[in-house]
Amino acid sequence: MPVEPLKSQAYNLPQQAIQIYLDNKESLQRQTCPDTALIYRYILMAAIRLQNWPMVEEVVQALQAERLASDVQGKELNIINNIGVAYRKAGQTDDALAHYRCALTYAETHDARALIKINIAIVHRNAGQPAVGFRLLEGIEEEYLPNVILAGLHVAKGNTALQIKRYDEAKYAYRKAREHYLAMKDDRNAQAVVPNMLVAALATNDLTAYDQLRPLSTLVPELLSDHGHHFIQWLDTFRSYSSAKKLTQAQQEKLLQTEVIGPDYLEFVALLSSRYGLNQDVIQRIVQKSRNPPLPGALAKHWCGSM
Repeated sequence: MPVEPLKSQAYNLPQQAIQIYLDNKESLQRQTCPDTALIYRYILMAAIRLQNWPMVEEVVQALQAERLASDVQGKELNIINNIGVAYRKAGQTDDALAHYRCALTYAETHDARALIKINIAIVHRNAGQPAVGFRLLEGIEEEYLPNVILAGLHVAKGNTALQIKRYDEAKYAYRKAREHYLAMKDDRNAQAVVPNMLVAALATNDLTAYDQLRPLSTLVPELLSDHGHHFIQWLDTFRSYSSAKKLTQAQQEKLLQTEVIGPDYLEFVALLSSRYGLNQDVIQRIVQKSRNPPLPGALAKHWCGSM
């Protein structure tokens, strides 16, 4: 199984990466070359992007195999951090925090510690503590951080600033994030941050900015996920109602059609729809998700003795 193409597929074409894994699963289970652990790590990334929780659990278990111990050694930080991301995306905030805190014990550089602190701040925001998250993010020294971490830091700052209604700071942070992504020629994430910018524009009723930015959100359609596409459609609907002081019943029902919107976007839907008092249904979806955890706890116990 070629490793380098798989890395690109895990990031850009995760479903394709998963299919390649499934086609080679049996041979991979017998394989003991150094690339085996790396392949599993890429598949873990792909599974998290697709929110394929059974696959996440399966791959984490595979990485704990004794035959891979020497190849996994030194890569624990990456694996545990990714497991924390999986828990965060699954809405399991306590599990995410536990895994990020464990990951911090493996973080030996400023870059690594910054990355984990960003993720911890995101969990606090998701747990309804955006002010705590914002303080954590402001405490991260940006000097000498690489573009990839700076971009993530600014996206997290923007999202958290939105929640505490610091809109100018949110807009600035998103612009900086996009600049860093473009500097890395990361077109996917440069486009993916545009919907966040659209949310900030709608939150301040800046329709001119919305209309100027909107084409950038779908500039390369194949870089847009289904969840992202549905979210942008929802934003367009909200923008079309933005001049209304009160919505008709039909308009309310249209905004409440959020079933096809991915969980990563629900906080923005809740934030905007609160203008019309329609955010309770969305909040209920978020709460409901946390009550039905798709992942078992302590997936990284093998590397985290405190769990």
